[in-house]
Amino acid sequence: MRLHGGIHSGYTQKVRIALAEKGLTERVPFVLVTPEERRTAAYRLRHPLGLVPVLELDDGSFLTESTPIIEYLDALWPEPPLVPADPLRRACMHALDHYHDQALTPPVRRLWPPVTAATAAVAAAKAEVAAVFAHLDGVLGEKPYLVGQFSLADIAFMVRLQILPELGVEISAGCARVLAWRERLAARPSWARTMYPPLPR
Repeated sequence: MRLHGGIHSGYTQKVRIALAEKGLTERVPFVLVTPEERRTAAYRLRHPLGLVPVLELDDGSFLTESTPIIEYLDALWPEPPLVPADPLRRACMHALDHYHDQALTPPVRRLWPPVTAATAAVAAAKAEVAAVFAHLDGVLGEKPYLVGQFSLADIAFMVRLQILPELGVEISAGCARVLAWRERLAARPSWARTMYPPLPR
């Protein structure tokens, strides 16, 4: 089993964090896929859209998309669990994972690569990011993690939290619960084990 992905791909990073949480980093090695390789016909046999990540299974078949990959890994190696057994928590996890994709990923992509000019577009993207974390501050409430226990939902946002400083984005001091949550996430060994390499300048 091998993980094919991009070195600065947030969705690849999501799976790498899950592997680190489960102690599977050495067991499921990472294979770097370049943007050029993703455009080849050979790679399109792995993922018809040419996207990353792709999990290559032992039988030579391929599993695509970060969330299904993590759920598959969680089923194979249940400890520690990343998908809640409780149906409501699991449903909330999926809703937050989707919210991440719809609300946080687009403005983060508009800030990539790191933008230094203070334009209206940059300000708008940063405002969208701030709105996401204001919402999450309420979601967290008094819980240590988004659905109570650490889960795939936290991993999804962990990816963006790692890279926000590089993009010149700070979490508002008014989001005290989010700031405390970020500190809990940053204290997890998987955070340090999966940090992005320096961004291109």
